[in-house]
Amino acid sequence: MKTGALIFAQNNSSIDYVKMATFAAKRLQQYLNIPVSIATNSKDWLLQSQPDHPFDEIIEIVDPSTDNYRRFNDGSLFSKVMDWKNYNRSTVYELSPYDTTLVIDSDYIINSDFLLPLLRKDDDLQIFKNSVDISGWRSTEEYNRINPYSIDFYWATVFIFKKNKLTDTFFKLITYIKENWNYFVTLYNITSPVYRNDFAFSIAIHIMNGNMSGDFATPIAGNISFVTDRDILISIKDDSMQFLIEKQNYLGEYTVAKTTGIDVHVMNKSSLNRFIDGGTGV
Repeated sequence: MKTGALIFAQNNSSIDYVKMATFAAKRLQQYLNIPVSIATNSKDWLLQSQPDHPFDEIIEIVDPSTDNYRRFNDGSLFSKVMDWKNYNRSTVYELSPYDTTLVIDSDYIINSDFLLPLLRKDDDLQIFKNSVDISGWRSTEEYNRINPYSIDFYWATVFIFKKNKLTDTFFKLITYIKENWNYFVTLYNITSPVYRNDFAFSIAIHIMNGNMSGDFATPIAGNISFVTDRDILISIKDDSMQFLIEKQNYLGEYTVAKTTGIDVHVMNKSSLNRFIDGGTGV
C-alpha cells in the first residue's frame, strides 16, 4: 500500500501557489519523509521557476470555466479582490497516485511529525474539526458551524483518506454539491454564495452520516492552528515561526507572536510568498 501527500497549486493573477506548494512540500518531506505530488494548472511555470522541486508526480489540472472570487487581505490595512481557483479539490480521489493520501493546502506549513502516525491508522477519512486562532482574541465561532444554526464545520485544509468505495462515494458527493452549489447555499442557509471547500466537505460529511451526527469522518485530535490573512508572517526558522498578529481594536497595529513545533495554516498568502522570496514576509 503506497502512502504519500498531494498538494493543489493553482496560480492566479497575483499569487504564486506553485512556489508555496514547493516550499510546503519540502517541509513535509523533512518532517514526515513521505513522497509528495502536486496537482497544478501551471506545470510549465513549476518546471521553469522550481527546477529543484521535490515532487514525486506532477499532475496537470485545468482551470474550471466557473469564476470564483474572494477578498484577500495582506495584513489589516490592505486587501484585494482576486480570482480563487479552488474547484478541483473534489477530484482528489481520482488524481491521487497513492492508496493513503495526505492532502494539505499550499499555505499549510509543517513544523512537526504530528501527522505521521495518522497515516498508519485504518480510518477512511481523517479531518480537522477543531481549530485555534493564534491571535488568542478573535472569535472562532464561524469555524464551529457553517452558520450559527447549521451543521458542524470541518476544515478541508488538511485531511487524510484511504481509497475505497466509501471515500469514492464521498468525493463524488462533493462534486455533486459543487455542481449544485446554489441549491446547497439555500438549503444550508449559507450567507455567502462563494464556493468553499470547507463548506462542501462539511455538507458531504453530514450527508454521509445520514443527515445527522455520525462517525463517517474521524476528527483529527487537537486543533488546526492558523493565522488569518489580517496577520503577517515574519519568518520561519527550523520549526519556529514568527508573526505580526493584528491588535484588537487598534487598526494597523500588531503584536509579535512565535510558535515552535506547531503546524500552522498561514492564510496571508502574500506574506508567505514574500518570505519564500527573501526571507521575510513583512
